Amino acid sequence: MLAIEPGRPRALSRRFAASYSAWSGWGVWGAALLLGFALACGTPRGLQPREIPASASDEWYAHNGPLLAEYLKTLPATAIGKPLKGIRLAGYSNDSRWLEGQTYLGAPPGLPEGVEARLVDDGTRVEAYLWVNPGAAPYALEACEAGEQEGIRARRAGGGVHAWTNLEAAHGVVYTACPPEAWIPASAPSRQPDPARSESG
Repeated sequence: MLAIEPGRPRALSRRFAASYSAWSGWGVWGAALLLGFALACGTPRGLQPREIPASASDEWYAHNGPLLAEYLKTLPATAIGKPLKGIRLAGYSNDSRWLEGQTYLGAPPGLPEGVEARLVDDGTRVEAYLWVNPGAAPYALEACEAGEQEGIRARRAGGGVHAWTNLEAAHGVVYTACPPEAWIPASAPSRQPDPARSESG
């Protein structure tokens, strides 16, 4: 701390204090801006990926997996064919909602007892979110033959690969980009012909 000599005018000491405070304030703002830029480059809103990045934390999954299942389970039949408002999950910014804007297609037919599935369509593909209720038999998952999930049976909600052949209640919610064809309704947006392509043909 710079000491002001007794003979120095008080105005000088006040000017120095004001100048020091201003630079300290700019330092704080500068650090905040740098931190914000770094976070923007590593968050879902900054990267703008096709899917929300994987959340490796088991704590995150344990908290948010049941919330996602409950949200999907309670969607009414009247929501089928309409864009979803989505759900906020812990760990994401207030303007980030899972499934927001995706068209809800409801539950597929012919599910085994105790197995839950809900279909959503983002306009380019259909995804199925699945989970098994406690006490129900495990559900066998088939690996995707092509696409971004080629060779992968499913991913955990949050992005991590689901490593087991069978889905059990303890595994929570998973999703797959290659649900069985029999599950996908003809009305799915991604199954509709592209008007631009039709006109050019």
